[in-house]
Amino acid sequence: MLWSDTIETDAARLLMRELRPVPMLDALPHLAWLSTPDGTVIHCNARWFSYTGAPRDVLADGGFIEYLHPDDRADAADAQLRHLPNGQSLELHLRWLGQDGRYRWYLDRVVPLYAATGELLGWLGTSTDIDEQKRTELQERRGRELFELMARATNDLIWDWDINSGRMWYSEEFWQLVGHPPRPNTETVSFWLSLIHPDDLDRVTSGVQADLTTTAKLLESTYRLRRADGRYLTMHDRACVIHDATGLPVRMVGAMRDISHEI
Repeated sequence: MLWSDTIETDAARLLMRELRPVPMLDALPHLAWLSTPDGTVIHCNARWFSYTGAPRDVLADGGFIEYLHPDDRADAADAQLRHLPNGQSLELHLRWLGQDGRYRWYLDRVVPLYAATGELLGWLGTSTDIDEQKRTELQERRGRELFELMARATNDLIWDWDINSGRMWYSEEFWQLVGHPPRPNTETVSFWLSLIHPDDLDRVTSGVQADLTTTAKLLESTYRLRRADGRYLTMHDRACVIHDATGLPVRMVGAMRDISHEI
């Protein structure tokens, strides 16, 4: 689909004649294109040209691929080889070059198009802008990797709480210590609170609420945490709160240490 260099073929003329796709594609709120069964891109919608700033004769010159990030071209080619020959739809994340010189992340979907007779006419591709979401995911992934490296360099159990979603991330050492596996239902602040000793729970809960309104640089707390085998460990927890531009707390990150042997 990305490397063919000719659009004047019988297959191209058949696809355009059968579907008359130009008004339909221009009405889509996505970047969109059409290709023949062999993968030759023969038409892009107005939004694609507006975003890329590509010249109108770019398809005849085989230049469609030039607007895809070089690091994504191999993934796109591999996806085509695995899915398109069997008439399978595909989805993948790709970066497309805008006329401002910046690459943005898109969710690309490619689906087969059939005539009423069942004959494969070609492929419809759409690209939906997911740049903000993708960059946030990549930033979070890099943050997780940094936390993992920090955890390996210390004896502390590193954690990160997304306050808005309630999701908690812990370093691998935490799960090993408490004996619970990481799952969606255990990677939450409510699960962490469920492990705290009943005699400590009110104090810890009140402390967390107070911590979210404080401007202190470092917060500390000591409490008992229940392992999967029922045994309680005494933990010393240190944390700091991260605020957004408006001053609202959005994350809390910290490190806890088992001090049971010190008591």
